[in-house]
Amino acid sequence: MAEWGYNRLREKAVILIPALNPPDTFADYIKELIQAGFQDIIVVDDGSASSRCFEEIQNMGGTILKHKRNEGKGQALKTGFFYYKEKYLPDGYAGVITVDSDGQHLVKDVEKIAAALTDGTGKLILGSRDFSLPQVPPKSRFGNNLTVKIFKYFLRMDIRDTQTGLRGIPNCLIDECLGFPGKRFEYETEMLMAVGKKAGICEVPVETVYLEANKETHFNPVVDSLKIYYVIFRTFFRYVFSSLSASLLDLSLFALFSKLVFGKWKYKIWIATAIARSVSACYNFGMNRSVVFRSNRPLLLSAVGYFSLCIVQGLASAVLVSTVTERLRADEVLVKLIVDTLLFFVSYQIQRKLIFKRGEWDRGKQEKA
Repeated sequence: MAEWGYNRLREKAVILIPALNPPDTFADYIKELIQAGFQDIIVVDDGSASSRCFEEIQNMGGTILKHKRNEGKGQALKTGFFYYKEKYLPDGYAGVITVDSDGQHLVKDVEKIAAALTDGTGKLILGSRDFSLPQVPPKSRFGNNLTVKIFKYFLRMDIRDTQTGLRGIPNCLIDECLGFPGKRFEYETEMLMAVGKKAGICEVPVETVYLEANKETHFNPVVDSLKIYYVIFRTFFRYVFSSLSASLLDLSLFALFSKLVFGKWKYKIWIATAIARSVSACYNFGMNRSVVFRSNRPLLLSAVGYFSLCIVQGLASAVLVSTVTERLRADEVLVKLIVDTLLFFVSYQIQRKLIFKRGEWDRGKQEKA
């Protein structure tokens, strides 16, 4: 492609860089981007100790947005997205390219993202590195490989680089990126899950650069990792809470009706069990639908699926516990604990993928509109 064509691509992309105490070479890196043809550069100073390099960048023509105190990378990105939406849209720009301030994203790789961004696919674009190379620090290799596996097996998303800060966000996804929570590094994981899963992901291979074992990173391996994994597993955590609280409700109601309400009745256990289980099942259904999975499927369709699953799960538990206990001569309580634990995880997957599955109903509403 002619140089004019490359420049046109660069002019259609706005660079957004969140920065906290960037290295001394940061201003030189901005100069490289400008020399490469990127004229629209937004830098968010996220509470840095010194403003000298930011003043230098502003003198070059860059836009500096400042947080009075450190608010986190995610909030810095949101600040930049808000500014882009107010100042640049819809004046012929294709979208935003997010770049880290540590100099590990080569200008030629930023150009690759710009080219992919202006293709108009509407996908979230990731600059993906190769973590098998020897220059990758062990903690970065381990962290990315673990997250890649979690995304693949738990979220059904096959991504090679889940930690990359080099991303292309087209205009059609800017509002999406402003619509979900997260202020620090977990925000980028939110972006992959919320935006990437909905719009699709395009991965562009880029150079794998780690300067001085990545010492410039502000990533806290304990705190930030916990936040990221909470984002990934929060639906399951809500599912566990819903199930435990439903069990507690079931037990409490059983005790109430069997001892106080129907204490002298001949069939008090059967009656108390039926009432307690009915109420706790309805509670669990409501929690799973509205809080755990936040489903938009029709109420009746979800209810039929959920209560059918409850019946099948109960029968499966009885059959498996009876069979295993009889054949292995094992303790029935221990067998039931193991069987019901396995069925608990199976039920979670069935509810997530089938009974409370999201998406299709929203599309139907959009088509009718």
